Amino acid sequence: MIRKSDIENEMEFIEENIQRAKKELEILRKKVPEGAKLHSTRHRNSFQYFMRTNSSDTNGEYIKVKDRKRAVILAQIEYYEKLLEGLDSALSTLNQIRINCADSVFESTLNNMPLGTGELIEPPYISDENYIFRWRNTEFTHMDFSTDYPEYYTRQNLRVRSKSEVIIADILDEAKIPFLYEKPLRLKTGTVHPDFTLLNIKTRKELYWEHLGMMDDTDYRNSAYLKLRNYEANGVYPYESVIWTFETGRYPLNTKEIRKMVKNLKTTLGYE
Repeated sequence: MIRKSDIENEMEFIEENIQRAKKELEILRKKVPEGAKLHSTRHRNSFQYFMRTNSSDTNGEYIKVKDRKRAVILAQIEYYEKLLEGLDSALSTLNQIRINCADSVFESTLNNMPLGTGELIEPPYISDENYIFRWRNTEFTHMDFSTDYPEYYTRQNLRVRSKSEVIIADILDEAKIPFLYEKPLRLKTGTVHPDFTLLNIKTRKELYWEHLGMMDDTDYRNSAYLKLRNYEANGVYPYESVIWTFETGRYPLNTKEIRKMVKNLKTTLGYE
């Protein structure tokens, strides 16, 4: 099924290229006489090029080999003009498909149900936007903070357990990647609370992010490795379902690398 989000991404790509082509076309047109067109004729094993400035011209002004750059500019202008026509047509077609695509039909049908009736319905498919909204509003019991625990808050006023978690949460938020903090994950061996739970909107599966921030402490490190083994024993593996980041007092969180990682995640998870 073609989803609206895929169509909108394609439309955004086309719109970006339309603007880029228009800028290039504007620059190139200033380098040749107004309304000039390229005309080419085969001559032996190559081509000769002419510049027409009047539609009544049979050939126009011959472009000498030393002035070939002018022919290149005219050819590029003709290409951009045709490209813009094609991109405008593609954009119009995609917009019609977006309006009538399957997930739009699912969504509009649900929205047009009588008041009260819609609340009773479990649709077979919901749009990415509605899926993300429902996921972000998942109800679960949050872990408590002890009364003497330091208070760290993200820019969205979410309380977390460390300065590094503030940094990670804020970078995810800047990248517009939705996440849930310490959402319970039920494993065969018991329930754990990953630091961050992310949503892959392409597959609609969850990805977990555990940050281990005191790896120079022996007891903490042993506990961390036990946590890692517990995930693996339950089929939750690194680079597939869980991300692990680490730091010590000597080697703190590298925010530059975290930003690069999150940028890649944005594409992988379907938010770009």
